[in-house]
Amino acid sequence: MSELARYRRWMTVSVMYILMICFLTVAFVPRLETIALGLALGVSISLINAFYLGYKVRKMSDDAAEGNLKRVNLGFLTRAALAVLGIYISMRFPQYFNTYAVAGGLAIAQFSLLIIGIIMSRKAE
Repeated sequence: MSELARYRRWMTVSVMYILMICFLTVAFVPRLETIALGLALGVSISLINAFYLGYKVRKMSDDAAEGNLKRVNLGFLTRAALAVLGIYISMRFPQYFNTYAVAGGLAIAQFSLLIIGIIMSRKAE
């Protein structure tokens, strides 16, 4: 199993735990419903963006291994558009989603991937 696949699996598990906590908060603490739903929306978009970036990096490395040295883009505009869509949804429906929570949740998958990478690199030593 490659390093990227292992990191992606651990990132998915950690993000699913965060989503579970968000939905349990929605169920049991109605006062924090908009914040928890906003965080869940932001984390979901963050996970989609991380998967898309991983796909583009894997595709780029496969092309480089085959000898195709054409210029490859990493899909920044697609990932930025998804983030803007999440913010737009939260601003369009403020009764359901807290905009600040969505913005904060957009970086969760990347930070969890960073922490997982640090932990696993220390474990390998």
